[in-house]
Amino acid sequence: MAVRELTRWVTAPPALAAFGESQRLTARTYALLWGGLSMSMLAFLPGAYLVPALTLRDAVVVALLGSAAGAAMLGAVAAVATKRGQNTVGLLSSALGVPAGTLFATFLLLRHVTWATFALAFATEAATHVLGAGDAAVLWGIAFGAVGLVLALLPAQTFVRRWMGWFAFWVGLLLIALITLTGVVSYGIPVLHDADGMGGWPTVAQGFDLVAAMPLLWLPVVADYTRDARSPRDAGLGAFAGAAVITAWFVIVGALWVFTVNARDVAAFVTALPLGVGGLVVILALEADQVAANVYAASMAGGRFGYRYFRPALMAAGALAAVFVVTTNAMGVEDFALMLSNLFLPLFGVVIARHLIPEAPKPFAWAAWIAGILAFGWIDPSTVGPWHDVMKVVYVGILQAPFPLGGELTQVPATAVSLAVAFGGYLLPSWPWWFFRKEF
Repeated sequence: MAVRELTRWVTAPPALAAFGESQRLTARTYALLWGGLSMSMLAFLPGAYLVPALTLRDAVVVALLGSAAGAAMLGAVAAVATKRGQNTVGLLSSALGVPAGTLFATFLLLRHVTWATFALAFATEAATHVLGAGDAAVLWGIAFGAVGLVLALLPAQTFVRRWMGWFAFWVGLLLIALITLTGVVSYGIPVLHDADGMGGWPTVAQGFDLVAAMPLLWLPVVADYTRDARSPRDAGLGAFAGAAVITAWFVIVGALWVFTVNARDVAAFVTALPLGVGGLVVILALEADQVAANVYAASMAGGRFGYRYFRPALMAAGALAAVFVVTTNAMGVEDFALMLSNLFLPLFGVVIARHLIPEAPKPFAWAAWIAGILAFGWIDPSTVGPWHDVMKVVYVGILQAPFPLGGELTQVPATAVSLAVAFGGYLLPSWPWWFFRKEF
């Protein structure tokens, strides 16, 4: 009997709500969700890299513009997903063809497991750093993996309202406020305020890409949390506001204060504060939800294969992430994870464009997506060896073009170029369908 009940639970679709939570989620709730998910300690890193290559003034401008641009795209996808009543797999399938749904579901599963692995590895490393117990890394990996899995198994409304709205967001807000206040009181405005930028990497354009990437990393996940939205406006505005404000704040703090601890040691932000073991609460609040959101999104992708695969996909994703963390140097998947994100970026540009003109032939969407990928790879070919080699073959071997782009053209952000190519690459040949629809 117990085995039968367990099998029935595993193969049942996930619950829609719990504890009587049947109300639709508002813009405020979505702002708490995406603000909380944007509160990873990784968000300090772009700011840490912006200076001293850029002046502090330029770094702040880049932080504001990059976070706003990335969050705007996140909000647009959230609004479209809500209006169409589709999750991520549904959006991609409707844009490029239903038969491609299985391919996209597989692709998404790879992406979600990779990012869950990296988030779990980062949480484990931060915890061992805080406690100075590197020999307990395996135990912390298992512990944080278990917490992330439990959070992912919660109904989406419970996770958003209870965990994010009552706990994680406010812990993260307290942390960033404490870091900001401590920095201002202890150090004042740093000498970087009047220093000239040293130049080199990153340029303004590259810095824009670094910052915009933080909210854009969530593009393959945002649609999976829109099912309970009150309206497209609530989902879109909440995602934009939460991701834009928090990303900009974290990046600016990273630019201002990271040099006071260790220029590239993110965990030192926690250990430098008078938190003690309370630092674990911060890591739990900021990083466990990153694992949970990616694992939950894996369950949505698994559902493409049938309702009975929702929970198996979720549990398999969590288990795989934990196994990778405790058996390998999982922090090394960062470059691969970023490469996957760069492949998804122009795809969602096509999704938005096809929402405007859905009548055009689907091959236009495929061509625009591929063009967006190639545009990004031309400017920023990634450090992943095989992918870099593919881009080199395309541009050097086939097109006989300079690779990667140098000179003035590198002043254009790869993120903006990729989105513009994908978005415009679909709309330009599709305008006759829009024109005749208006006429007739």
